[in-house]
Amino acid sequence: WAILLKPELETDKIRCDGWKEEVQTLLIFAGLFSAVVTAFVIESYKFLQPDPNDTIINLLTQIANGSNITASLPSSTKGSTLTVSSFTQNPSSIRLNVFWFISLILSLTTVLIGTIALQWLREHQAYPDLSPKQSLAILRMRSESLEAWYVPHIFAALPLLLQAALVLFLAGLIDFTVPLGVNLSVPIACIIGLVLLFLAATTVIPSFQALSLLSGHIPRNKVPSACAYKSPQSQVF
Repeated sequence: WAILLKPELETDKIRCDGWKEEVQTLLIFAGLFSAVVTAFVIESYKFLQPDPNDTIINLLTQIANGSNITASLPSSTKGSTLTVSSFTQNPSSIRLNVFWFISLILSLTTVLIGTIALQWLREHQAYPDLSPKQSLAILRMRSESLEAWYVPHIFAALPLLLQAALVLFLAGLIDFTVPLGVNLSVPIACIIGLVLLFLAATTVIPSFQALSLLSGHIPRNKVPSACAYKSPQSQVF
């Protein structure tokens, strides 16, 4: 039984180590990314609230104007009411905060799911005081459970969550720079557009190559090398 168990354990260890390495890398990036997004959210959140200084200036202006008006009126008609101007949220500010808050939530969700998934792997690879025969039986049972409960799909979804968070952050960054002027927003939008174009191209090219081969648009005697841009997002597409 020990001879049969050894290659099974090695195969399982290679797969689990690959998941662990990917998740740990994602956790580091997600932690740093969440800190960056939080710093931007702290500033963008202020756009949804009225500026206290503007409110004070408005009240002082009304007091000054009211004093000038009431000074020229008879005493029986004097009296004024201070009104605070209503604050209207800018649609761009609302959209910006929606993008960045969702981005932050997705990033933190990646950390949460990744941490829980590492706990699953730790329990999956634990074989305390078992004979080789028992360990082999439990390994087979646990391997089937991983597939039945879509654990590989969960690991594959973690990079997608983080990429979605990054795309939303970049989209919000464009909204953030637009009010600052064309000289700043246009170069930033162009660079972000190139980044998103690269992401989209590497996602759809493998599928287009496969469809071209299946549909016969590419001659059988001129089959190109297989596209190496394999990723969870390309498989989903």
